[in-house]
Amino acid sequence: MSYLFVMLGGGLGALGRYAVSRTIDKMFSAKLGGFPIGTLVVNAAGALLIGFLFGLFETYTASAKARLFAITGFLGGWTTFSTYSLDTARLFSSGNLKQALLNIVLNNAVCIILVLAGINISKILNRVVQ
Repeated sequence: MSYLFVMLGGGLGALGRYAVSRTIDKMFSAKLGGFPIGTLVVNAAGALLIGFLFGLFETYTASAKARLFAITGFLGGWTTFSTYSLDTARLFSSGNLKQALLNIVLNNAVCIILVLAGINISKILNRVVQ
């Protein structure tokens, strides 16, 4: 039964990632010289959400099924580390060293900061609720 929760969450996460990333790239990528902004936004949102859910689930002791669906499934399908890696490799291969390095720095720094922000937001909300 655990596999079903992971599969359902992963499918929804992958569909969401595709829709959001594609929409953002269409809107902004040309303005940014082809920089893969959609991947960055999806990774950043995933980082914030995983931090928030981790903090929330620790506080409210979520069921194993909820964790599997939301974190392993949905956010596993949503986050795009493999896409981020391919985007970076393509930037390097096409001679866009500056954009490739910017992509590495932004995806790593922004996402780590947002994981911490998500954890802190869940703690703040917990204090408000109690």
